[in-house]
Amino acid sequence: MLKHSLLSPKCLLVLLSLLLSICASVTHAQVPAQPAAKPAAPAVTVDARATATAQIMAGIQPAAGDPVIDKLVATDGWKQHKAAMEAQWKPVRARLDTIEKWRDQELKLNNVGRRTLLYPFSGPDFLNAWALYPNHGKYMFFSLESPGVLPDVEKMGAKEFQAMLRDVRNAFTEIFQRNYFITSYMGKQLTTPHLKGTVPIMATMMALYDLRIAKIEAVDPFPGLTKAYQEPKAKRPGKIMRGAKMTFLSATRSHELSYFSLDATDKALVYYPDFLDWVGRNRPASALVKSASYLLHDNQFSKTRDMILASADVLVQDDTGVPYRYIKQANWNVKLFGKYHKPIKPMEWGYQGDLDKAFRDAAVKDRGTLPFPFGYHWKGAESGLILATRP
Repeated sequence: MLKHSLLSPKCLLVLLSLLLSICASVTHAQVPAQPAAKPAAPAVTVDARATATAQIMAGIQPAAGDPVIDKLVATDGWKQHKAAMEAQWKPVRARLDTIEKWRDQELKLNNVGRRTLLYPFSGPDFLNAWALYPNHGKYMFFSLESPGVLPDVEKMGAKEFQAMLRDVRNAFTEIFQRNYFITSYMGKQLTTPHLKGTVPIMATMMALYDLRIAKIEAVDPFPGLTKAYQEPKAKRPGKIMRGAKMTFLSATRSHELSYFSLDATDKALVYYPDFLDWVGRNRPASALVKSASYLLHDNQFSKTRDMILASADVLVQDDTGVPYRYIKQANWNVKLFGKYHKPIKPMEWGYQGDLDKAFRDAAVKDRGTLPFPFGYHWKGAESGLILATRP
C-alpha cells in the first residue's frame, strides 16, 4: 500500500506557472495577426486662387479674402462682365435643367463614380458632359484645340483684365446660343493674348456648375514619344500631343478631367499608336459625341469609332457620331428622340438613309421627344438624339 503524499506549495506554484504559460501560447497561436491599418488617402483640397479665377470668368462673386481677387471684382469692368454673364447664363441654366430632367428619365446609370466619360472631338464642352453624365469619376476629352493654361490674373493690368473678360464672353457665344462650339471660331477665340486653350473655358464651366478646382497640371501619358519628337531631326507628327488634367470637387467627391490635344485621324495616330487603347481601358465607360462634323462616318477616324464601340456601354450622340449602321451591326439597343434632318451644308455627305427611315418608323412606335437643342439643328424643337446601350 502506497503512502499518500502531498505536493509542497513551491511545487504547486511551479506547476501553475507552467500551465498558464502553455495556455497563453495556445491562445496566441489561435488569434490571427491583425493587418496594419492602411494610411488614410490624402484629402483633396480646393485651390482657392484657381477656383476664384474661374468664378471671375464665370461672372460669379468669389469668396473675399484674396487681395488680388478682391481688387479685380471691385472694378466696374468686372461688374459689367458679371451682369452680362448672368443675363446670358439664365436661359442656358433653364436649358440645362431640361437636359437634366431628360437625363434622369432616360439615363439611369449605376455606380457613376466608377465610370469614365469618353468624349472625342469635345473641344472644351464640359457643359454638356456634366449635364448628361454628372458625377463620373473620370472624364476623358480629346480634340484638336490646345489645352492652354488658366489666366494668371495677378499679372494682368486693368486693360489686359478687361480684354480677357471680353474674350471669355466671345468664347461662350456659340455654346450659350447653339449648345455647341464652332471649330473654326475656336481657332481664334482660344488663342488670344489673354485667353489660351480649352482649360480656361472648362474651368469657367465648372464654376458655373458650382464645382471647385483642386488642381490643374500638364500631363503626358507618353513622355518618351514627346521627347523623341522634339529631337531636331526626328520624324514627328504635325501636331505633338499636349495634355492637361483638372482635378475638381463636387459636393460629394473629387473628379478628374483629362484633356488631350492631338490629331486623332487614323493616319496621324501612327505617331501615338497606344493612345486610343490607353483611353479605352478606362472602363466601365459612357460616351458622348455631338456636333462632330460627321468625322466618324468615313475611314479617316475608324480607330476612334472602333474604340467607342469596344469600350463604352452607353452612348449619347447626334447624327454626326457613330453611324447608325455600325451601332445596329453591334446589336446595341437603340432609342431615338426628336427629329432627323439631312445634314447642314457643306456636310450633306453625312446623310444616313437608314437612320432617316428609323426615325420615321419610330414615330409610330416609341420615338421620344427631345425638349432641348442638341446638334447642328438647334433652332426650335428640331434636334435629334440617339441613345444606344450595349445589350
